[in-house]
Amino acid sequence: MSNGTPQTAPPKERTPKEWPVRLGYIAVGLGIGGAWLLGRDVPPWEHALRLLAIVVVVPPAVHLLRRRRARATPPHLPLRHLVAAKVLMVGAALGLDALLALWTVWAPVATALTLTLIVAVGGPPLHRRLQPRPTANPESKAA
Repeated sequence: MSNGTPQTAPPKERTPKEWPVRLGYIAVGLGIGGAWLLGRDVPPWEHALRLLAIVVVVPPAVHLLRRRRARATPPHLPLRHLVAAKVLMVGAALGLDALLALWTVWAPVATALTLTLIVAVGGPPLHRRLQPRPTANPESKAA
């Protein structure tokens, strides 16, 4: 029974590790957007190839370094999904840059800003969606 006050949904719980993920994606977004902007004077295909090399090679290298250091790390996103998303993102940025260049000299700036926003805003939800879920193993509880 209600006493006349409207009932609201309980506030969404935020996990403590959500903020570092958000800040990480903001930093990566700024880095990718900055790299796009810094490479605006080279041919577009060369620039896209450089950026693609950075976004495809760096994450597996970090993963291997973590494994070599034998740090206990949480499960990571599947690399094949990340590589596919990054290839599509760089291809879309190249297309956007070429399209915008037909109308404005600010095309590299607009593309860099778009890349930054896509990574910073779209990264955390994609991260949550692709993050491997811990599986409950009944045998480990019994031991």
